[in-house]
Amino acid sequence: IVAAFLGAGILGFLVIEVEEKMFYDTKGIAWAILAGLAVGAAEILSFLVNGMGVPAVQSIPVIIGGSVMFGTIIGRIFLAEVLSLSGWFGVILIAIGITLVGMESEGEM
Repeated sequence: IVAAFLGAGILGFLVIEVEEKMFYDTKGIAWAILAGLAVGAAEILSFLVNGMGVPAVQSIPVIIGGSVMFGTIIGRIFLAEVLSLSGWFGVILIAIGITLVGMESEGEM
């Protein structure tokens, strides 16, 4: 909530005070709001997962890596963004890393 108010305040200041015309559209603002909600949900998820006893060394890479991986896939599907072959290779490596970190048991850490 703090980030939403801070972002709205900065945006309001820029719209009112900056001499140059700002170009934006409602679709872009909607995507920005959805991105903010997704980041907030990931943070809340990390608190919930860590509260269940999952070590942070295991949960944080899975949650952060997962958000990068899914963000890339969602960008491709919904925004028609293009990623190079090496970029997709990186997404595959992230998925492999998430799998390896997620399979670790507490005794192995």
